[in-house]
Amino acid sequence: MKPRETFQSVTPDAISAIAALFDTDAERQEFDIPNSDHGVWQVNHRSESGNIRVLLWPAIDRIDVTVGPHMWVVKGVREVEVIQDLEFIARFAHDGVLTVARNGQVVLTTTSPSEGGVT
Repeated sequence: MKPRETFQSVTPDAISAIAALFDTDAERQEFDIPNSDHGVWQVNHRSESGNIRVLLWPAIDRIDVTVGPHMWVVKGVREVEVIQDLEFIARFAHDGVLTVARNGQVVLTTTSPSEGGVT
C-alpha cells in the first residue's frame, strides 16, 4: 500500500485499500442492491475504542461505519482517500467528510447547500 492513495468513489481498489489499512480482507456480504453485481463488502477491525465495522456499497457509493453502539452512514461518496497506518477519509455531497481512524475515532462533518460550505 502506498503512504496515501485516492480513489474516485467506492471502487474495488478503494475497498481493498481500506481493508489493507485495517490489516484484514474485505468480506463480500450475502446481500446486495437489486440488479447489481458489485456486492456489498464488510471490513472489521478491533480498535482501541471498540470494534469497527465498515460496510461498503460500491453500487450506490455508500459507506456505513459502526463503532460500538454508534453508527454513521454517508451516501454519494465521490472520493475515498486512504492514509497508510492512520485513517481513511470519504468525501461526499456538499463538502461532507467522514474520517475513520484505525484507533476507532470517527469524525463526520457536513454542511447544507444553503450554508455555502461553512460549518
